[in-house]
Amino acid sequence: MSRVVTALVLLPPLLAVILFAPAWAFLLLAEVAGLLGVRELYDLAERNGYRAFRSIGYAVTFFIVASFYPGSPSIAAIVVVFVLLVGVASVLRGNPTRETFGDVATTILAPLYAGLLLGTLVGVRLAGPGASGRYWVLFLLAVIMMGDTGAYYMGRAFGRRKLAPSVSPNKTLEGLLGGTLAAVAAALLASRLFLPEVHLLRAGILGLILSLLGVAGDLFESLLKRSAGVKNTSELIPGHGGALDRLDSLYFSAPALFAYLQLVGS
Repeated sequence: MSRVVTALVLLPPLLAVILFAPAWAFLLLAEVAGLLGVRELYDLAERNGYRAFRSIGYAVTFFIVASFYPGSPSIAAIVVVFVLLVGVASVLRGNPTRETFGDVATTILAPLYAGLLLGTLVGVRLAGPGASGRYWVLFLLAVIMMGDTGAYYMGRAFGRRKLAPSVSPNKTLEGLLGGTLAAVAAALLASRLFLPEVHLLRAGILGLILSLLGVAGDLFESLLKRSAGVKNTSELIPGHGGALDRLDSLYFSAPALFAYLQLVGS
């Protein structure tokens, strides 16, 4: 019940930011989500005995997400400076141990995963003329949310064969099929409502690809949680877990949509 109540409370403000707020407000929302995700990743890493350079990671995450906003420093320059800073900080910390390599890798991975991948959603929001970027964000959210819903109910009703039992025991092949069908249907409907210039066949293919990538993102996040021995990355959102738990499907699907819009156009 708490999942439903939380969704009903959070969804209207999110839609208001997407549809009516200026781009900088959406950027601010992405910044908050990115920083929360990085913090949760660093917390997971600490459970495995790794000590990330948190201050560097938080600062770089902020600039990585902002790099998708016009007039910001390029992502390439930010990543180069990032790696150099982590290298220098590692030397200054000294006292190398078996965990040192993990400390460095964790520091670098978290901003690239929770910052760079999510930051592409800002690029989607800014894609194309007029309001098309807003509608592409809605398109993506419709695909992912309906895919999750379809997978949940289809899995509960007909789920028998496990999809990835060692990573996420509750996911089934039947749920995957139901979620994929629901996601494609959502893509077709969303394209007619928001993006009528997009051919239905192209919208359906996009829905299929984004849905499958969303499942992959979900499984990857589950893999990280299992490695740390936790069910949720945090208790930030009642009934939903942490920021990573709520956004896991977007970490793989948003970059794919961003790449599509860069290559093909909005």
